[in-house]
Amino acid sequence: MTKTRQDAWTGEEDKLLANVVLSNIRKGGTQLKAFEEAGKQLTRTASACGFRWNACVRRQYKEEILQAKTQKKELPPTQVDNNTKTIGKIVSREQSPPGDIMELQTLINNIELLYKKAFEGAEPHNQVDTLEKHVLFLKDENQKLSAEKDKIEKEYNKLKEIIESSTRLLTSGARPIK
Repeated sequence: MTKTRQDAWTGEEDKLLANVVLSNIRKGGTQLKAFEEAGKQLTRTASACGFRWNACVRRQYKEEILQAKTQKKELPPTQVDNNTKTIGKIVSREQSPPGDIMELQTLINNIELLYKKAFEGAEPHNQVDTLEKHVLFLKDENQKLSAEKDKIEKEYNKLKEIIESSTRLLTSGARPIK
């Protein structure tokens, strides 16, 4: 799927981008991974998401970024997320329903993570197939170029013989036959 959008960013897209980046910060992930994830959800490139985050959105979420960084440091490694994601806004644990719903959200987050990892594992097979096809193409191209090179070398050697023959005739004083 080619991602070539050139339309303006909406407030909802900015909020989704912020949610993904903040969630990634809390989980200890990189911004690049967050931009890639947001790009998939927004059908924009990771570069576009990164540019938008750095140019506009990040300034609006300074407090949330600091909070997410401190939450990352405070959380045990097994806890996936301290916040639940909603479209367009972040709901903190204090505002969230207690108990089972939070456990359900954690379960959903874990399922999403496993789903992403399952598809990441499948991609190398596609890459191997693509690379094998590319190798076959390059081998075929190499054979064609080798054949062309041999043909050019033969023509070059014939031309070289003609020049040497002409040079010998001229230096020996003999006249070429007309």
